[in-house]
Order: sequence, then C-alpha cells, then structure tokens
Amino acid sequence: LADLKFWTLTKDESIGFLRHAEIKHGRVAMAAFLGFCVQSTPLVSGEHTLPPYKGYVAGLTPQEQFFNMPLYAKLQIFTLIGMLESYGEGAGMKDFVHYTKGGKPGYYPPIKGKGLGQIQFNLYDPFDWLPEQTAAEKEKGLLIELNNGRLAQLGIFSLLSESAYPGAIPGLRAAFPDFPTWTGNVMAPFAGQSF
Repeated sequence: LADLKFWTLTKDESIGFLRHAEIKHGRVAMAAFLGFCVQSTPLVSGEHTLPPYKGYVAGLTPQEQFFNMPLYAKLQIFTLIGMLESYGEGAGMKDFVHYTKGGKPGYYPPIKGKGLGQIQFNLYDPFDWLPEQTAAEKEKGLLIELNNGRLAQLGIFSLLSESAYPGAIPGLRAAFPDFPTWTGNVMAPFAGQSF
C-alpha cells in the first residue's frame, strides 16, 4: 500500500493518509470494544430507575440497544461524530497542518474552549492531569496505541462474531456464560434495512 497513490495525493501524502486512517480506526475499535463490554453488563443493560431514553427495554444486547434507540438519538450521535471529524480534519483553523500535507498522523487539535466557549474539555487528557511528554515518549505511546488499536479491531469483531455465532470464539462462553447472543444483522443499516 505504501507505493500506491490515492486520488490526487502524492506517495508521501498517501502514506500520511494511511497512517492516520490506521490510528483512527484503532481508536474507534478501542471505544467499540470497551462499549460492547460495558453495554453487556447488567449495570447498563439492566433495569433503571429512570430510563435513559424513551422506549428503553432492559436486558437487550449491545446491538439491540442501538437498534432500539429512537432515530433522533442516533442522528445526534452521528452529528456529533461528524462535527468531531470535521474539527479533526482542521476545519476553520488557520495554522493547522493536515496529515497529508506533512502534519502528524493521529494528531487531534485541542478542542477546549471551542464552540463559543461551550466545550470545557479536551478529548485527550480532559482534566490536564497527565504530565508533558518528551518526543520519545510520544513516539513510544503512539506505537503502543497502534498495537492496542489493532488488537481492539480483532477484539470487537471477535465479540460480534461470538454474539452472532455462539462457539465462534472457543472458551468465551465458558468464561462468560451470560455473553449476549444476537441473531440480527449488524450490517442492516448499510443494506437499506431499518436504521
């Protein structure tokens, strides 16, 4: 892939695109894996004193929880994702160097104070607790993040596979007997079916 040129990008710009895409997919997979695990617990999928949304049903699998959400809730989620994506691509910033133009792949600019001052936290280190890192520590951290992201991509698909086809991951149900089973189609929104 490193020798390919995408769209009108040069080879170096294409490499920047691929590096950024791998980091971003890893971050999404880490969030998805953690989200699936948390949504499978009785704390989230069980009974609630106050339902988290209109039409909430207890005891659903993570996939069923998503499909059970009202359309407007899903639209809010995807709108927020789109806004974060747009900001991460440098929309409206003067001194931002895009990752295909020599900027750092995986870099997300600070967001605190944006949105007319309404955004109070950055996505990374929201409470400013972490110490400043050297360039070598940042490089090592990015490599760790890449590897964790790759593992999370395998992890979320293994959970989805086991959920759809019990026994796909040997020993998982022995360790977690209450692991959720779902017979629906996770690709339904992309097949023109109900969203």
